[in-house]
Amino acid sequence: MDIVLIGAGRVAGAFAPFLMKLGSLRIWNRTFENGNILAKKVGAVAISDPSQVKGDLAFVAVSDKALKDVAEQFSRSFTVAIHTSGFHPSSVIQPMAKYVGSLHPWLPIPEQDHTLLVNALATFEGDNEAEQVALELGRIVPLRLHKIDSQKKVIYHTAAVMLSNYVDVLMIKGGELLKETGITAAYDRAANDNGDSSNELEAQKLFVKEIVEATLKNYLKLGKDSLTGPAVRKDMEVIDAEASALSEKWSLVYRLLAEIIMEGGI
Repeated sequence: MDIVLIGAGRVAGAFAPFLMKLGSLRIWNRTFENGNILAKKVGAVAISDPSQVKGDLAFVAVSDKALKDVAEQFSRSFTVAIHTSGFHPSSVIQPMAKYVGSLHPWLPIPEQDHTLLVNALATFEGDNEAEQVALELGRIVPLRLHKIDSQKKVIYHTAAVMLSNYVDVLMIKGGELLKETGITAAYDRAANDNGDSSNELEAQKLFVKEIVEATLKNYLKLGKDSLTGPAVRKDMEVIDAEASALSEKWSLVYRLLAEIIMEGGI
């Protein structure tokens, strides 16, 4: 199978080693240098001439906003095309191939690390012919593939953003707040006096890890009944004090989430 990987970012880099096992892989990226770096990394061939971007399969791993332009640029250039967006339906790349599909990995990919995909959840929607290609790639990785309705992609991706990006933001902010507490000072005074911040950073991560893991465990067991805290108790004294301790935007976020819980919006 003649495969062209379109894109050279984090998702493209994660899938590239597995696409090498699916067929003969070439890589095209708008910035040739980046495509060439990835190609050398996995042993593929980089394409500099856009007119050579054609073949049996296009595996499109570009940003959401670039998908339409890519589909139009390489119109009717492939038999099958599959994109990796969780937001757009497969039809967005319809111009570029006879059969189209979308294969979205259900996890954050912050770097070009193919091991992140091994045994990962993923969703597919699209034509039967594209599905067969996705299933074969899914066996190679391997992926735990599930089907999704193309009309529900926006809601699906919204869930992914909330569960990944926004949870990540909250963990980062929570860690920053823990840093302000100087939580390790009483037990490791010498290290802090010597300007050793590594112990403090490890303490932040430990505290974030413990509470997030416990929260996840409780949710998996109890669902909505796992909610605790001042909003559940409708303790406005605590809510007002803690919201006031935050910067303006974070205070609004804190109060809004508290209101959603108190009003039964979750």
